[in-house]
Amino acid sequence: MIEFLAYVAGYVIEVLSLRHIRAAKGLAKRHWSEDATDVAYLDWWLIPLVAAIAVACAMVLFFGFDLPLWLSFGAPVALGAVYCCYRYRELFKR
Repeated sequence: MIEFLAYVAGYVIEVLSLRHIRAAKGLAKRHWSEDATDVAYLDWWLIPLVAAIAVACAMVLFFGFDLPLWLSFGAPVALGAVYCCYRYRELFKR
């Protein structure tokens, strides 16, 4: 139960931080639900999807092309992390 409450609190803090950073940059205010939807889309849909694609690519590289383990898992995971960081930064520009 404590973990669930901590996760909910973290989500609310993330949305509030997003709203605060946007306000500090002078961007137009949006409704709470729009910001919450954007954060939820990133947290619960995009990041797990990119992680699944990265693991699938890593499996193909490791088992299909016999690349070293560090390269076959490191490259897709690094690319997925860069893409998710890029999408996270895009939240602050809208």
